[in-house]
Amino acid sequence: MDTARLEEEYGLSEAVVDEIRARDQRQLELFLKLTGGSAAVLWLFLTVSVYARSFGSAPVLGLLVAPLLALLGAVIGALPIALVCGVGVLVLCPRHPMAGALERYQAAHSRTRPCDVCILVRGDHGPRPGVAYCARCDAWLCPDCRGRFDLRAIAALRAARARDGPPAPGSGASSPRAD
Repeated sequence: MDTARLEEEYGLSEAVVDEIRARDQRQLELFLKLTGGSAAVLWLFLTVSVYARSFGSAPVLGLLVAPLLALLGAVIGALPIALVCGVGVLVLCPRHPMAGALERYQAAHSRTRPCDVCILVRGDHGPRPGVAYCARCDAWLCPDCRGRFDLRAIAALRAARARDGPPAPGSGASSPRAD
């Protein structure tokens, strides 16, 4: 980064940029903990509920089927949980006051490149102007996707799945830090 230009035009120093990135990283970690914990609690609740319902008629079959049905319910419920957790993270850990200035700097000085959210959600690999890095999402975002928290949540879940397990064929997942 051009530190002189950061200071003059945007009022940012390297320390402030590092602080913004550290806060964004804390927000990401809090989001993942809240989303993962909430989905795990939902899975546990659904498992107990299904088993309790089947206990009188088929307890052994309920032991086998309850975790699978609960997993299906937790996967379906994960997207609304992720959206609620995303809003909760913004309330619990608000953005840095200078984060907007850093985004404007990045947008003004970024080159044209593909947006990771567009790749993961829409399958669009085309380059877009004004793409900036978001440490909170650990992804490169175009101006269209920057305000779409629903698409960002879907992309974060798909990127986490790609990092944790083998990549799905044809997923098109790319690492934002490769460039």
